[in-house]
Amino acid sequence: MPRGVYFACGLLLSLFLIQPVFSADFVSISTKKAILYEGPSDATDKEYIITEGYPLLVMVRLKDWLKVKDHEGKISWINVSDTAKQRMVMTLKKNVHLFYKPTINSVHLATIDEFVTLKLLSSYDSNGWIEVKTLTGYIEGYLRKEDVWGF
Repeated sequence: MPRGVYFACGLLLSLFLIQPVFSADFVSISTKKAILYEGPSDATDKEYIITEGYPLLVMVRLKDWLKVKDHEGKISWINVSDTAKQRMVMTLKKNVHLFYKPTINSVHLATIDEFVTLKLLSSYDSNGWIEVKTLTGYIEGYLRKEDVWGF
């Protein structure tokens, strides 16, 4: 085989292997209520309604529609106009602890209930900790990324 073919194959393989390193593409709901549809059209069946702040994983982008996955793994479609690029996360457990610093030995700031949305302040993973801000009370702190969906 010519040397150029080996180089091209190697380049494609390295790009394929590097891709998972990039962060996931999430959006959040920007309206009070948004409808998730079975397909990329409001003429398809409505599946369910979600509320403001809910994070969704983007799987496919079409012109005005996003194919998304929710925290339960359910796949549906949403109109782009109902979403925002503002990163949010949602707690998956009851009694999630919010700390002042990214360590369990830090000051405990709050206990957060299940399915609460929080503003993601940084997309940087600090050894399994992420920095967030509550939407009510405006408390900033750190929690374990394993306790949330949307990161």
